[in-house]
Amino acid sequence: MQAHMSEAFQNISMMENEKKHCFFTYLKIITLPTGVFLYFLLGYLGVAHFKVGPHSIILIGMVYLVALLFARHNAEFGACYFKRYSKEFTIELNEYIRKNMMRIGEHTKSNASFEDFINQYSKRIRNDNYASVGAAIFPTMGILGTFLSIAITLPDFSSQTASALEQDISLLLSGVGTAFYVSIYGILLSLWWIFFEKRGLSHFDRDIEAIKEETAISFWTKEEIEQAYLKENLQHFEKIGGMFERLSSNDFFERLGKSIEEKFGLFDEMLKLEAQAVKKGAEHLKEGMEALSRSQEKQRDLGNIHAGILTLLQDFTETTKALHVSISQEQKELLASNKELVESLQERVAPTEPSLNDEEVVSLKESLKKIDAETEHIIQQMDALK
Repeated sequence: MQAHMSEAFQNISMMENEKKHCFFTYLKIITLPTGVFLYFLLGYLGVAHFKVGPHSIILIGMVYLVALLFARHNAEFGACYFKRYSKEFTIELNEYIRKNMMRIGEHTKSNASFEDFINQYSKRIRNDNYASVGAAIFPTMGILGTFLSIAITLPDFSSQTASALEQDISLLLSGVGTAFYVSIYGILLSLWWIFFEKRGLSHFDRDIEAIKEETAISFWTKEEIEQAYLKENLQHFEKIGGMFERLSSNDFFERLGKSIEEKFGLFDEMLKLEAQAVKKGAEHLKEGMEALSRSQEKQRDLGNIHAGILTLLQDFTETTKALHVSISQEQKELLASNKELVESLQERVAPTEPSLNDEEVVSLKESLKKIDAETEHIIQQMDALK
């Protein structure tokens, strides 16, 4: 499929003009309008042997400018543009085909319309609005120019003498003669436009038909789609028929019966295994409940023991507090007695009492040190109890 598409696009690319610019086609389209306009201009300048009025040459020039504008939208120029840029056309057509790919059966083609793509592409080559009015606008402008030229040169016929009236009539006839040049020019351009329009359309249609034949393998046609779907449906019907044949055979029902029996046997085994699992689960649950009951009893015993410990700790705390109070009182009493003893010693050591000797003073100091040591020991014990 891809090989056929590549070959078709390669053949399309060969349609491209070799180094030919479409400007020469444009010149070919405007050759006659330009030549005829120059001929009328020579008549106006007096070089040619006929007379053209200034109003007529102006109207002819206006028709000529419209011809220059419309030449870009002639079918001949569009066909040249199409051939010159056939590579870009090939790329766009290839992308258009790939975006609309559809697979039916074993074949994959584009489900889009080739004509729709050509119509959209041709609208970008030229403006169809200009092309549709091109053949009619030139003779219409020529007739309009003729009437304008006659209206401009029309005398008032107010002369009273025969000679003056003859002069007015001669002016009218000469003006009418030059005025018809505008209509002649417009009709001539219309014929020229129609010639190149039909010629360009013929070339364009011929190229498009060749491209359509080359790329026909890449597009689904209505008949191909119907045949492909019909073929797919027939294959499905054949598969369904084969399935019914297998279902209606005795061998199938025998295998089906055996399979059902095997499934029921497996189902029974699954029920038995499930019953055993439920039984074992109940036993494990019972054991767990018993273990939980024993654990609750032990927890209650632990609670009682904990309550007893708390009671003993409370009693110990109260006893400690009482001991602390009694030790504090004894400490206060000891400190008071120590203070009294020190005072008595100071009185006895004073010079007013010479009855104590040095040995008694030394022994008294040692006894005071012992008392102080015992006091510090008691204070340390009390701090430890705190």
